[in-house]
Amino acid sequence: MREGARAGGLPPIVVVTTFFPNAAFPHRTVFVRNLVRAMRARAGVEVIAPVPYAPPAVPVARWRKLRTIPREEEIDGMLVAHPRYAAVPGVDVLSGLTYGMALVEGLRRRLRARGPFLVHAHCAYPDGVGVARAARRLGLPYVITAHGSDVNVYAQRPFLRPQVRAAFAGARGVVAVSRALAQKIEALGVGVPLERIPCAGFDPALFAASDRGACRGALGVDGDARVVLFVGNLVAVKAVDVLLAAWAALRDPRARLVVVGDGAERAALQAQAAALPRVRFLGALPQGEVARWMGAADVLVLPSRSEGMPNVVVEALASGVPVVASRVGGIDELVTEARSGILVEPGDAAALAAALAAALDRRWDRDAIRASVSHLTWPALAERNLSFLARVAPATAG
Repeated sequence: MREGARAGGLPPIVVVTTFFPNAAFPHRTVFVRNLVRAMRARAGVEVIAPVPYAPPAVPVARWRKLRTIPREEEIDGMLVAHPRYAAVPGVDVLSGLTYGMALVEGLRRRLRARGPFLVHAHCAYPDGVGVARAARRLGLPYVITAHGSDVNVYAQRPFLRPQVRAAFAGARGVVAVSRALAQKIEALGVGVPLERIPCAGFDPALFAASDRGACRGALGVDGDARVVLFVGNLVAVKAVDVLLAAWAALRDPRARLVVVGDGAERAALQAQAAALPRVRFLGALPQGEVARWMGAADVLVLPSRSEGMPNVVVEALASGVPVVASRVGGIDELVTEARSGILVEPGDAAALAAALAAALDRRWDRDAIRASVSHLTWPALAERNLSFLARVAPATAG
């Protein structure tokens, strides 16, 4: 069913999230886009993707890019709105308030034009807190999906914790993308329906068994090279600095480290890597190119200090690529050490180097690795989300 209420009385859904690509950052957090695309094949779904207001007088490269994002744009055949909210660097406590104010008019217009709907916020802060403020004002039901740093970082801050708890408590239900996040949300004592559904899936048309030789040939990778691949935002929480320290200790002349992604830490990381052998920074790439690098890789590495349920791990496993990662967040729900990878404690460069060496030397059963995540396709995850939304929405919506 497309573009209409789903069987079972589920009202139209408006997804609200900063986790969405846009004209300036087309490769940003594509996992929510993939989930929305799959949900739209079964239900009526729209998207509002607020972006921070960027003052014209501030000569910061990222803010200059933010100013190029249109107020509305077409993505995947739907019109996506980008209202502005004030986000002052280092003053997180204001974002939830200004986010909610920015949402009110857009939600009110949809309410007048379409009647009742359910708001689905992806990320508890600022998205969930802002949605809670706007939804209370307009009498709309909402659900929040918590992804990782929103609970692991923001909800631990004294001024933000009450805001996040109140947003959860007012929701019709909460989705946690991992067991670890679900436990932290339960500890807040919010008393609403809580479901654990990964927001980490894969497109079988992209991430699957591939011709490794053909992928390597297309990318110019030597046949005997051992490719270690990192894919992610170059920000402090991803701990690429720890990865580079581990790389300095890895004594394998055939090993090649390929870093895919962009972010605030890129310049510093490239400076750190300047003296290291066989390291390439490629910047952010579209999913098709990421899939090709997965097809060429021997190991995916993710040394994060904190995580929710990282999508790139699912994409690697779906491609039959073993994973070396930190034992944080929901990674241990995806990676089984006897079958699909090796886990280490975060921040331990020596342990990471040893794990990489062991992973590169081991013969892995790639078919078994692929089978471990075969249930995590985007259509399957969309169905689980829609089933939960249908279960919690009827009390106040439709």
